[in-house]
Amino acid sequence: MKPTFTFELDRRNYVKRRESFDLEYKQSFQGGDNLLKYAKTLVGMANNKGGQIIFGIKDSPHLPIGILSRRWHETDPKKIDRIIREYFSQEIQWTAEILEFDGKDFGQITVLEAENKPLICKKNKDGLLREGAIYYRYRAETKEIEYSELRTVLDKENEKERLMWMQHIQKIAQIGPQNVSLFDTYKGEISVGNGRILLDKSIVDKLNFIKKGKFVESDEEGLPTLRLIGDIEGLVEPSVVMESDKLFPLLSTDLKERLELNSYEIQCIISKLKIKENNKYHTEISLGKKSQIHKYSEALIPLIERMLLRPDFMKECREEYGKKQKEKIKTTRSKKRK
Repeated sequence: MKPTFTFELDRRNYVKRRESFDLEYKQSFQGGDNLLKYAKTLVGMANNKGGQIIFGIKDSPHLPIGILSRRWHETDPKKIDRIIREYFSQEIQWTAEILEFDGKDFGQITVLEAENKPLICKKNKDGLLREGAIYYRYRAETKEIEYSELRTVLDKENEKERLMWMQHIQKIAQIGPQNVSLFDTYKGEISVGNGRILLDKSIVDKLNFIKKGKFVESDEEGLPTLRLIGDIEGLVEPSVVMESDKLFPLLSTDLKERLELNSYEIQCIISKLKIKENNKYHTEISLGKKSQIHKYSEALIPLIERMLLRPDFMKECREEYGKKQKEKIKTTRSKKRK
């Protein structure tokens, strides 16, 4: 069932609400270079406070006529997603859906405010986009950002970072620098010297304050460890801890099942995309001197799915991985001969 939507109309049945910094109307949804224009508008809104584009509103005056062609239904949202990733510095959070009003269908694309600003255009495109440009949504218009708005965006980003540093510095001052080890709340890891400890979800759930802890010089493998004794209460605020299982919940076997690929194909793709070099998609957990577990984030699934839409992608992955394996074997044999 389609979500219902209500436009506030005047006595002539025109839409009352005007276009603004967070709203744009389009009479129809079109392909080609128009997809670049939509992406530009979405990025401009994300650089401001977010917003939406509604398709099916006639221009001058704004009359709700609905989507009349099939192009909206026939266009894969992944195509817009690819354009955004190709032309802009980072991904944005957006959704597309069909809304119903007065028996008519309307397209809606909604974008959230970007967490990290500004988003920057990465390359030129036929006079539509300019490399290095920062697009910003003004009242009923998306254009390159002006000085005052750019200054505001940068000041807010600097303030966010300043506040985070102040919080960390205050905590370090309370504990004493000599007693501080680094706790990565993003991955749920503690760095102790050259070692690394991954906190399991069962431990993270109890992290209120450390009641009693004892540092041990090394475990059986010679790696620095931290022994946690008794209930854990009081030093770390649990609301800021992101469980490692949530960030990197997937093993290679999970990737196989979710993507319906075999082990070799997964290895080929991971090698091709250099996934193990990207900490957004991958983390490595050491179990000992020579044993590691590779885990992957949920964000990797849609990335691979998008890449698999390319007709020759899997073939390229197999060929490149095959060449690397042959070179590796050749190098190993050469070393043995020496």
